[in-house]
Amino acid sequence: MSQFVEQFKSGIDADSTRQDFPEITDSETPIWRGGPAFTSMVDKYILAISVLLVHLAFFFGELLDTPEGEGQANFLLSVIMWLIDTTGVLGFVICMMLLTKVNHYVNFSTSGRWTTSWLLVTSSIPLVWKSIDIIEWFAGLAGSGFANPLPEWDFSWFAPLGAFSFLVMISFTILYQRSFQYAITDKRIHIRQSFLYFETSAHGISYHKVENLKADPTILGRLLGYGNIHVVTGSGVGLQVESLGISAASSTEIIGHSKGKSKALSFLKGWVTVQRSRTVEATDPADCLYGIRRPMDVYRLMNELMDSNVGSSVEN
Repeated sequence: MSQFVEQFKSGIDADSTRQDFPEITDSETPIWRGGPAFTSMVDKYILAISVLLVHLAFFFGELLDTPEGEGQANFLLSVIMWLIDTTGVLGFVICMMLLTKVNHYVNFSTSGRWTTSWLLVTSSIPLVWKSIDIIEWFAGLAGSGFANPLPEWDFSWFAPLGAFSFLVMISFTILYQRSFQYAITDKRIHIRQSFLYFETSAHGISYHKVENLKADPTILGRLLGYGNIHVVTGSGVGLQVESLGISAASSTEIIGHSKGKSKALSFLKGWVTVQRSRTVEATDPADCLYGIRRPMDVYRLMNELMDSNVGSSVEN
């Protein structure tokens, strides 16, 4: 092994690595291990803060008085507070749904089904709560004995609900970050996932099967010191299908099958829902070395180990 590889090997506890990665065979030598850095989840923390700010906006919008005086800032605040006071729970739901849609559309790491599902639940809680109040009111008019098991809804509940949603999102983000572990030996690349016992997996990739190796530190990753390394094999491991938008063929098909007044609506629906796709490197932490520290050093390490394995195969 080269001196560069030996530096990594000397900095790892081989026994604890074998204990955490039982699939590592006795013939393998652990050289490096790691996982997603705390800073690699910064977009999830930003989303959690955004959800909290939406809740607090509706909490303070009802609590505070409309600012007096002239000026653009006071006018803007007055308009915002008027909208919050006028739309109430419905306005909150609309704001949260817009945030959910934008987050899902931009295809960030926060756009997955778990985050989207939680955002939808968070958006619906005040609406469901208020709806039960309305049902209780109608039940009282009808002489029914139905009673809302929850306290009466008012704007003050936005603050604790926002704090609860924020803490849940932060807690699950920390658990999610710690659910992925990566190890590099002299023969394989190991990727393990264990998220709340719902999503568990472990696979090792032999260097002989690797067709492409790509380091992908983003601009934010360069600033915060993390990046992704994509390992692509001939069988398609390390690749994913990414949606881009409507394709010309799909658009033509939609128009061809539309008639009369429904033609424009059908085309609009197709424009929103129909998508074309392309195959790109996977960015899921379960399919790549996601958000690791010193990505370029680890990338060089993997290349040297690949060269060593190729050289050994040629000699044999």
